Amino acid sequence: MTNEQTPFSKVYESLEALRAFGEKWNGSTPMRHFGARLEFERVDRVRAVIDPVSAFHRGGMGTDAISGVVLAGLFDLTIGTVGWLSRPDARTATVHLAMSFVRPTRGDRVVAEARRIRSGLSLIFASAEIFDSTGEVTARCDGTCAVVLGDRSGSSGPPGVPDIPAV
Repeated sequence: MTNEQTPFSKVYESLEALRAFGEKWNGSTPMRHFGARLEFERVDRVRAVIDPVSAFHRGGMGTDAISGVVLAGLFDLTIGTVGWLSRPDARTATVHLAMSFVRPTRGDRVVAEARRIRSGLSLIFASAEIFDSTGEVTARCDGTCAVVLGDRSGSSGPPGVPDIPAV
């Protein structure tokens, strides 16, 4: 396994474990309202997909492009999930996102994909890209997640999902 294919953590070192995690999150109320779903094709990537794109996702600069609010949400979702998966022993939260919107994101499918760049004791650094329906990169983001050591009980997942245990 190359460095690029290093799993996020021992708990989530297989695609089976990642996909089980994704299924739980995908069933949550916030994810259903957002219209996004997590998909895992590699053990070192988090992918969020909106397919199909709905009317409420659109409106960027008064056009049919995907709204920047939606793109920012996808960046927070994917980079925050990198933090979560990297440190299943602790609470993590996105504390910084630096986004660049390269061109309008158009089409009926949008994909965000994030990867861990580096992790330490208190911070996890990640990077993400957004792809339009033609597969072109339309936005980039670097993000940081903070790590707070301690039990996750009581805050193991999004509202609407009572528990997301380690698989």
